[in-house]
Amino acid sequence: MEWEIFEYRTKGIMAEVEAGRLKIVSSYVDKSFSARVILKGRVGFASASTRNEALSLAEKIARISEDELEDFPNEKPASVKGIYDKRVEEADSELIMEEFERLRSAVEKANIASATIEHAVEEVKITNSFGLDSREKSTSSSMIVEAVFEGGSAYEVCGSRSIELDIEGAAKKAEELAVDSAKAIKIEGGTYDVILQPIAVHQLLSNTLYPSLSAENVEKGRSVIRLGDEFGRITVIDDPTVEGGLMSCGFDDEGVSARKTFLIDNGVVRSYYTDWKHSKKYGVTGNGFRLEESSFPAPMVSNVVLEVDDADDDNCLTIHSLIGSHTANPVSGDFSLECNNAYFGEKAVKGAMIYGNVFELLKKVEGGLGELRQIENTVTKSLRFRSVRVI
Repeated sequence: MEWEIFEYRTKGIMAEVEAGRLKIVSSYVDKSFSARVILKGRVGFASASTRNEALSLAEKIARISEDELEDFPNEKPASVKGIYDKRVEEADSELIMEEFERLRSAVEKANIASATIEHAVEEVKITNSFGLDSREKSTSSSMIVEAVFEGGSAYEVCGSRSIELDIEGAAKKAEELAVDSAKAIKIEGGTYDVILQPIAVHQLLSNTLYPSLSAENVEKGRSVIRLGDEFGRITVIDDPTVEGGLMSCGFDDEGVSARKTFLIDNGVVRSYYTDWKHSKKYGVTGNGFRLEESSFPAPMVSNVVLEVDDADDDNCLTIHSLIGSHTANPVSGDFSLECNNAYFGEKAVKGAMIYGNVFELLKKVEGGLGELRQIENTVTKSLRFRSVRVI
């Protein structure tokens, strides 16, 4: 019998703000074990509060499982910088109160409708019967804030691997967008050049393009993308080794060493991302992650870095974020999404929707502009696309 133990520990502190007031400050500590067992080529998986219980349950499941797996990996972890800040270990209610005061003081015209501030420490340990023994500690800090002003609203986010958050910058941006949206106008439908800012880029691509580059989805017929397909002048890299990246790690949740993978290179699809099981057919990329600590590992992206040529911002519909991005079709790539906090020229726009297909949209990419930002697992500038249908 072969076995694998995934041990996960986390502790953190978070604050919730509602209607401009600090609603709650709470701390948490959690620890869990997940196990996989291979018996005669069949794999069983279970999660429990103790190592032995997880192993015992996984062994029982393996005896009746139809899921197959040959072995577990045994690789040396990569060295990744900037994912741990000792100061996060010391985050307490006093720090949270100071951050709340910074948030409240940063907004002058609008009101804070809601906000969440969180600091967390995570520890992962993976061992298996093939000799793997990998451990890693990382930290993260994040904030999301929503501002409202006379019927207008907007949200902004910030994240970091360190204790430091751009609280003032995010709050002021949300306020600016909310104030502008209160006087937004409608524009005529038609074909526009469109700039998707980083949040909108992440919302669209994480629900369409990223799933289509999964080896598992390709294998199961849930993707229309094939190696060699061409999608405009864009390079898409999965890179868990980015220094300080929000999704950076020395190894994935199966113990496979982190490595940089060119998924789309100058518009041409070069690779899919894989977990250990699908790496046998499609090549090892180190993308076996768990949606939750108690879930079975599956192919998922880490930091997705988007690289394009430079572009300008003249005469474009500029979109901060999108509403309904989860409704986009991850197989066909079709989308019809409402623009949130959009601008045409100097004027805020309301009620506009963009319509199309993400794979056709990528062929229309003109380039990038503005600062490089990381939004969850997407690292990108704002992207300009030509001739997008707006309704």
